[in-house]
Amino acid sequence: MEDSEIHFDSSLNVNSLEVSGIDYNQNTVADIKGKITTNLEIEIVNYQNQKLRDTDIVGTGSKILVKEDEKVLRRYQIIIYGDANSDGKINSVDLLVLQRHILEIEKLEGIFQKACNIAKNGKKPTSVDLLLIQRHILNLQTIEQ
Repeated sequence: MEDSEIHFDSSLNVNSLEVSGIDYNQNTVADIKGKITTNLEIEIVNYQNQKLRDTDIVGTGSKILVKEDEKVLRRYQIIIYGDANSDGKINSVDLLVLQRHILEIEKLEGIFQKACNIAKNGKKPTSVDLLLIQRHILNLQTIEQ
């Protein structure tokens, strides 16, 4: 598959096979599909690989599958910074998940750990990231997607 066969809206950040820059207030499957131009089939699944409907919310770990004749040609993984539990929202549940990670009760792995690194500095999430999510929830400072 050629990169020229698929185009993402300029509001999205595509880095290798990861997609970020998604507005967490407009993150339904239909919203995401509307920002992709291709003649190929687009299917979006959640982090458990269950197919999502157009009205479903897309969260961290969801995948954009680019398909032709049911064959997956490319798989992009979605990151919503601050969404630690893949529900596509940034709320107190994400605070709890990150807190459990920091306290080494329940470790975040892969894309979920990356989504909690609000500073986007490539390091493991810390209490600073916890504070940034809290400030976002309280409408004091918006998390840059």
